[in-house]
Amino acid sequence: MPPAKRPAVASGSQGRPGKRQREASPEAAAPAARRQSGGRGSKRGSVSSSRGAREAAAAVPEEGEAVDAETVAEIGRHVVTRAEAETELFNDSSSIGGGTRATVLFHESTFDSAMISLDAGGAEMTESNSTSLEMLYCVVEAEDGQVEFELPDSGFKQRLSKGGEVMVPAGATYALRNLSSTAGAKLLAIVPR
Repeated sequence: MPPAKRPAVASGSQGRPGKRQREASPEAAAPAARRQSGGRGSKRGSVSSSRGAREAAAAVPEEGEAVDAETVAEIGRHVVTRAEAETELFNDSSSIGGGTRATVLFHESTFDSAMISLDAGGAEMTESNSTSLEMLYCVVEAEDGQVEFELPDSGFKQRLSKGGEVMVPAGATYALRNLSSTAGAKLLAIVPR
């Protein structure tokens, strides 16, 4: 028998987990949330969508209230705690090779967000932005000046520290490297769809 999932607990703001958390995968939770609320962006005032919205709102837990997996699936993924992101990032399935790991945090209709980890000692990720919009990377953990962003086609290189952000032009090939020999780096990616 598989182990039981621990219930998520809702709490207030100021860096603590928010009112809506989830245990189920975003792929599994999102369709249920859309069905429950009458669809993303629905402006119709039909009885079923209004009732669905009221039921979904009623499913949002109060501060400190435990949340079961069914409720989480209904309201979808709205908050990812640092602990959840770390756990997902270090699953075997998150390895994308060469000391680099990635996990999708949110998978939405217009964008995805992902956490990227680059191991110390030169881990590198080379990709192409195949969308027609810019992508954004934010450095959330790194040794000062030790994350390198490169646009090989233009010869542009920039070193980044924690708090640094870079925009990847539409259609551009780019590379991210962790040049630190002692500290890993983590980046948050916002990728248009």
